[in-house]
Amino acid sequence: MGSGSHAVVVGGSSGLGLAIGEALRARGSFVTNLARRTAPSSAADASHECDVTSTESVARAVAAARAHGPIDVLVYASGAAAMGRTLDVPEVDARRCFETTFWGLDRVVRAVLPEMTARRAGTVLVVSSLVALRAVPYQAYYAASKAAVARYIGCLAHEALPASIRVQALHVGFVDTGFLERGGWWGMEAPIVKGSGITPSDVARAAMALLDSAQDSMVLGWRERLIALGDRIAPTLYDRLLRLRAR
Repeated sequence: MGSGSHAVVVGGSSGLGLAIGEALRARGSFVTNLARRTAPSSAADASHECDVTSTESVARAVAAARAHGPIDVLVYASGAAAMGRTLDVPEVDARRCFETTFWGLDRVVRAVLPEMTARRAGTVLVVSSLVALRAVPYQAYYAASKAAVARYIGCLAHEALPASIRVQALHVGFVDTGFLERGGWWGMEAPIVKGSGITPSDVARAAMALLDSAQDSMVLGWRERLIALGDRIAPTLYDRLLRLRAR
């Protein structure tokens, strides 16, 4: 993927999607943002309104994006948070989390992948989270939606391979974008979250590196990589540490 390619970023008007859009434009890609809000010119050459919870809205937005040329890269960076004590999270918020994070991705993939398959070219990159790989307290619905996305991407990658389409996941840890705070914390105060100091620019650079690689996925952040590695070596170790902290 290089200069002259057409990249569609879903959720490119703010946060991680905006940073990735800026990185793609810096590499010479024509970037189309699909989101509820218009992206700044630094992150997108064109913006089209898109509500990922609506199949009709996604279809209209993708059709508008195709007017700028065939879609070479699809980046899905849209998500919704539903945090707090599991039984205190309202069902409507839990469902909105899944509608945006999981079903929104599926709607966009259904709209974009057939064209990529016909052209036998294209890349789908999903911005995911460490919680897709392991359980953490007070993020049941968000983590479950991301875990569903991780399995979905894995299955889709196998199916898309014969058509020379790559499907990739970038699992990031805590990034201070205000995303968690906007999601609300039900039944508890928002905790102080310590990450690895990852910035949106770090995520954007990692996304570019992943797009240039043959990898299916990447975990970003030194703490996050240690947790992922620890889970492979000693699957119960992190859970034991969490239980000790809860005492």
